[in-house]
Amino acid sequence: MSQSLSERSLSAVGWAVLDKFSGSVLSFAVTIILARVLSPEDFGVVALVMVFFDFSAVFVESGFSTALIREKTISEADKSTTFLFSLTTSILLYGVLFVVAPHLAAFFHQPLLTTIVRIMGLSLIVNALSIVQHSVLIQQIDFKTQTVVRLSGVAVSGTVAVSMAYSGWGLWSIVARFMVLDAVTTILYWKLSGWRPNGQFSPESFRRLFGFGWRILAAAVLDKFYFHIYKLLIGRFFSAAALGYYSQAGNFTNMVINTLFRTVQSVTYPVLAKLQDDREKLKAGYRKMLQLSSFVIVPTLTLLAVLAEPVVVLLVGEKWLPSVPMLQLLCLSGLTIHFSTINLNMLLVLGRSDLSLRLEVLKKLVITLAIVLGISFGIYGLIIGEVIASYINLFINVWYSRQMLHYSFGEQLRDIAPTLLISGSVGALVFFLKNVPSALGIASLVLLSSCAGMVYLLIHLLVKTEEVQFIRQTILPRAFKIVGRRN
Repeated sequence: MSQSLSERSLSAVGWAVLDKFSGSVLSFAVTIILARVLSPEDFGVVALVMVFFDFSAVFVESGFSTALIREKTISEADKSTTFLFSLTTSILLYGVLFVVAPHLAAFFHQPLLTTIVRIMGLSLIVNALSIVQHSVLIQQIDFKTQTVVRLSGVAVSGTVAVSMAYSGWGLWSIVARFMVLDAVTTILYWKLSGWRPNGQFSPESFRRLFGFGWRILAAAVLDKFYFHIYKLLIGRFFSAAALGYYSQAGNFTNMVINTLFRTVQSVTYPVLAKLQDDREKLKAGYRKMLQLSSFVIVPTLTLLAVLAEPVVVLLVGEKWLPSVPMLQLLCLSGLTIHFSTINLNMLLVLGRSDLSLRLEVLKKLVITLAIVLGISFGIYGLIIGEVIASYINLFINVWYSRQMLHYSFGEQLRDIAPTLLISGSVGALVFFLKNVPSALGIASLVLLSSCAGMVYLLIHLLVKTEEVQFIRQTILPRAFKIVGRRN
């Protein structure tokens, strides 16, 4: 990797960290405030609606975004073709959702779904307007602009949602939050990117981009459907409140994963895509990515699982206590997400979207079996099946990494073994200490978490693990160098 690319990447990581950390923390804070005011049923109904929009958004994007990011140079024809396709698709899908909304409401026994779907569906069209601008910024590793856009959107939408919630708007405050976020980010992307569509649709660009992207689309359709299938099943066979508890548990784990891993992933995909022709450097890059992401994600999810009950009670209140065991189970499942995603990204960087699709089909068969076996044992049987399936699918995801980069599961496991062992030891210590006081207040919870973090880092320093050595010898010196140049 050239020095300039390394420095650009490190600078991008800095902005991405600010984006994901500040954005996720601010968004999570808004969620906590809303959770204290609104009911689990409110969150459950909106979570059900978001399933359909998240699924529809996959078709709007259709793999074009990933294909654009992978391009070394994006032409005007590529941009305009992607814009026209995404906008047209979003309008057609909104029409479909508008028509089927009453049937969705009847199926899930939620009359409000008709109105919510028809109103929130407009966000599909709004988001389609900024897909190209967002993709180009990622391809150019320009995370400063993305940070400005995201933080502005989260701040404005959060303010609107909280104000509406305290004014008695109920679940409509959550609806407004998502719609305002989409509108603000789209407006800012248009204002700050400077790009405008020229109305050109290039069949050659479409064939090339869709030729790579259709497999990503197919894999994403499968992935989104099965990612949300648990919400659909809970919403259909249990209750809106149960779905609200499950969604809230997911908010906690997603906050950790989005803040600590999606940051690294969003930067490294366009960077490592530029190294697709050098397998040795590509493997080294993914090895460091796995180690560093595990270094922060594994201990954080471990600590969250151990302290789940006091964290939930202190942050969102006792009415959300039924979400605690769900949160602990989702933390177990969450430990595999960065591991699996890194291995799948290897295939996309190498241009093997066909293999990615093949793996997705196989993994979905595993999930289907887990659902069939688990749902008969109730909601917890369903979630336990989700956890088991995530670990089976982890082994599946690693299969082609061994063949194409000679990076086997055993080698990957050895690379993160110190982090796993240290995190487990510190987690066991916290599990014992949290039972010493009769009740954890906010001060003691923060103190215990901080001490656990310091013990974790101290052990890494004493053992001199690769992760700590890389941070001390590579990341920090380069970061100081870049800061020094700017000053």
